[in-house]
Amino acid sequence: MKLLFQGLSAMLLAGSVVGAPTLEVALQAWREGDRSAAIATWHTLATRGHAEASLFLGCVCRNSLRMACDAARAAEWYRRAARLGQPEAQYELALIYELGIGVARDPAEAAIWYGLSSAQACPSELAAGGRLGDC
Repeated sequence: MKLLFQGLSAMLLAGSVVGAPTLEVALQAWREGDRSAAIATWHTLATRGHAEASLFLGCVCRNSLRMACDAARAAEWYRRAARLGQPEAQYELALIYELGIGVARDPAEAAIWYGLSSAQACPSELAAGGRLGDC
């Protein structure tokens, strides 16, 4: 019984339980045109601390793709992912601060986020928008 409980706990933590929302399922729904399902799944994952899901919500929100939100809300989603160490979100947040999109322009804050992002990935390697096909 203990092993069964440990196995189920591990599957829950890994998000592999049948019916559990996953990033891959959401991406597939997005590609198939079921934007509402994708956004709902990303929202569920993001509120549980999933950095990639927060990144995708930032991208969708920034471009007003099936979400009623503005640049400030996009910045919030990017900030959430950036704080979790997601390099593309860090880059996007830096750009937002550099240009003052939805936040007060802050070159010093931009420099911090650019530095964190570039320590992990080259901007040419960052492609959430490409993965969604619309951003």
